[in-house]
Amino acid sequence: MTRELFPRLTERSRKAISVGFLRINHLYYLVRKRQLAPLRNLHLLLLRGWIAKIEGSFSNLVSKKQPVCLVATEGNSLIASILIKPNNRRGTCWSISYPKIYNTPEYNTLREIKLRLIKYSLDIKMTNINNWILKYPIDSLEELSILRELGFQPQDVISAWSSTKINSYENDNYKSLEGRNSFSWEQVTIDNSEDLWRIENSGQSLQLRSIIDRKPSDIAKLSVKLTRILYLHSIKKSVAVAGIIEQTFPDDINTLRVIRNIAWDERLKDALPSIIKIITTKDSSLTVECDSKDEDLRHLFKLIGLEEINQKVLLSKSNLQRSEKKLSLSKNSSLGTMLDTLNPPNIPIPSP
Repeated sequence: MTRELFPRLTERSRKAISVGFLRINHLYYLVRKRQLAPLRNLHLLLLRGWIAKIEGSFSNLVSKKQPVCLVATEGNSLIASILIKPNNRRGTCWSISYPKIYNTPEYNTLREIKLRLIKYSLDIKMTNINNWILKYPIDSLEELSILRELGFQPQDVISAWSSTKINSYENDNYKSLEGRNSFSWEQVTIDNSEDLWRIENSGQSLQLRSIIDRKPSDIAKLSVKLTRILYLHSIKKSVAVAGIIEQTFPDDINTLRVIRNIAWDERLKDALPSIIKIITTKDSSLTVECDSKDEDLRHLFKLIGLEEINQKVLLSKSNLQRSEKKLSLSKNSSLGTMLDTLNPPNIPIPSP
């Protein structure tokens, strides 16, 4: 009896999808297949995952910073991974990366594996997690279909721009413009972080604001080299009207988002290009983002030589009971239906 069952159990285990936290034995799966390129990054993620578990065990006493890597395997083959990462220091909102594929599954579909990975992340029991948010390319039809199935709702469409072809710029002109037009760019501090926080909130819906659950202290802890606040000065007072915020989604590497108040000020035509050119000249790998519906910013980006590379859909899901049931969509809603709840973007959006 045992001999007859053993081959069947072995065959079943080879076909089964297993999803869980990254462990040391998963690294051996890659070594066996001589896939050495991802090993260094996965080693680091393994260590950071251990730190994240320690952070989670201390509830509200410790700020949540570290990402957690989840993997899906088929037998002894590592198929895919995703990163989940706290989106604020209290750990009430987490973001989910785009699935990273290492091998082609032999017995299951990639869609099923991606679905299992993302669903597993939503079921993780970690202290304080109430909401989830993510940002996926608009042409990722399979992934967006999975997110629709899992109850994610669209919040915004974001335009991403490359700075590799930006116009040349002389830093000396910046100070001249600054003095002549009565504006200044200031690095974020604990004292002024609330100004930037207010600007960010002004461009978000109440629903998205409550899901992200970001406080001024979260803004203050972002990179002081990249996160800036634009002040326009007059005789009576100085007013914060725009900002550049470092993005902290798992897939965001050297990514900045330009935000502004609802009212457009003509002085932004001098102030924004000057600082964007200075920052991107120092690091041409930077990606600059803005709201896809902001025609003024998009036009300004084109003038200074930024090149639009893609658009991304910002989606969210809350574990808390929704009070605005009219915003909820059924799992069978199409991507087009999801995006119809937003203001139409400038570029047509494909439907799966």
